[in-house]
Amino acid sequence: MKRRNFVQSLLVVPATTVVAEQVAPPPATPQSPAPVARPAQGGQNPPKFALTLPDSAAETVTGFFNPAQFSALNKLAEILVPPMKNNPGALDAHAPEFLDFLISRSPAPSQVLYREGLDGLNAAAKKHFHKSFAELDAKQADSIIRPLLVARAWDKDVPKDPMQHFMTQVHGDLRIATTNSAEWAAAAPARGRGRFNSGRRMYWKPIDPRVGA
Repeated sequence: MKRRNFVQSLLVVPATTVVAEQVAPPPATPQSPAPVARPAQGGQNPPKFALTLPDSAAETVTGFFNPAQFSALNKLAEILVPPMKNNPGALDAHAPEFLDFLISRSPAPSQVLYREGLDGLNAAAKKHFHKSFAELDAKQADSIIRPLLVARAWDKDVPKDPMQHFMTQVHGDLRIATTNSAEWAAAAPARGRGRFNSGRRMYWKPIDPRVGA
């Protein structure tokens, strides 16, 4: 009897295993990852995007001069280089903003000259009129500026007085920044031919040397 039971158990176990294998689901087959889209090759040109100059998309941000100094520089630009004969003035050409950038990248002596010069204008305005230089009217501002404008034998002849030196420097810088601006170039057709109109639309743009091309 024991032997018969042993043989029966041998016959039952394989049958049970086969049934279990038929009922159990087959193992899941791992799915292949979705193909990655690759750029087309073989003569197709990549897409081109229109570029916009930063100065035409947003206002220039100033940062070197403090608000009082920059306001004094704006006043100087308005007085020293006004618009004339279809030409933009220094304010129209954003020359103060350009000089704010330029002086921030200039050697220390130029930075000191500008900051102390603009502070000196504000100090003189406070002393004589109890206002900031930017708040002065044309007559009041002229009384402060005119004694600081001196004749020079040649461009390299720098006045010894620090304020006269500053006024000479800022006057020249404002004129150069204005005549080399995009606004000056755009006004070339209205000016016609002349010394400052070569027919070529060339002008300066601030370029930060810390940013690679």
